[in-house]
Amino acid sequence: MDATTYLFVPATRPERIEKALTSSADVVIVDLEDALDPGDKVPARQHLATMSLSRLSYVRINDASSDYFDDDVAFVNRCEWVGGVILSKVQSPDEVARLLARLEREVVVEALVESARGVTEVDEIARSGVRRLHLGSADYASELGVETSEMLLAYPRSRLVVASAAAGLPRPVDGPTLEFGDLECVKKDALAARRLGMGAKLCVHPAQLSVVASAFAPSSADLQWARDVVAAVQLSGGGVTSLNGKMIDAPVVARARRILEP
Repeated sequence: MDATTYLFVPATRPERIEKALTSSADVVIVDLEDALDPGDKVPARQHLATMSLSRLSYVRINDASSDYFDDDVAFVNRCEWVGGVILSKVQSPDEVARLLARLEREVVVEALVESARGVTEVDEIARSGVRRLHLGSADYASELGVETSEMLLAYPRSRLVVASAAAGLPRPVDGPTLEFGDLECVKKDALAARRLGMGAKLCVHPAQLSVVASAFAPSSADLQWARDVVAAVQLSGGGVTSLNGKMIDAPVVARARRILEP
């Protein structure tokens, strides 16, 4: 089953990393990029290289055009607890290709799309060899010079959803809600992302994890509807049928079975 909750931990806070690994987060991302001041990036990476974590984690590395990229990749190559890489600020498939060419061990690569150009190139990025797409909503809104809102994010969310489906990737990961203390806001953002077809969300605080997991989980009503659909199809012998006055055909059955997947 694909991850639903991704939890960021700054690389400058090693005492929080192991604590994050004991949380309910599906994936812990040790952040070498935006959470760090430029002067902290090198010493933080050097300290991480000496650590041994209790389970595989991801790291968010600096973008392919940055001065830190090559050393970040070298760190990934020699650090066995790194099981995945989030490549930041991806704007083209060439940046993904550059990362893949430099990796010397098998790790998952996921792309964080954070700009207008990245959104316009997302179809190609989805086919570049990444495992999943992520939306960097804060950087996207900053570039456009507007406040983050559900209306603003409807377009990039939809673009990532369609690109992911077309490329056969899991549903994409929504950007974080930075108001980490406002759990109602976290829930609202997660539900809005889910309605557009996204399948997970980046988190910046452990308190957000249960809210996000609940928002992306099928509701009891969804589960009952899916069971009723599957039962109706079985009773019909597998042909087109109806339930509560609505036609049930192959796409409806496929959606029901996806909801019931463990």
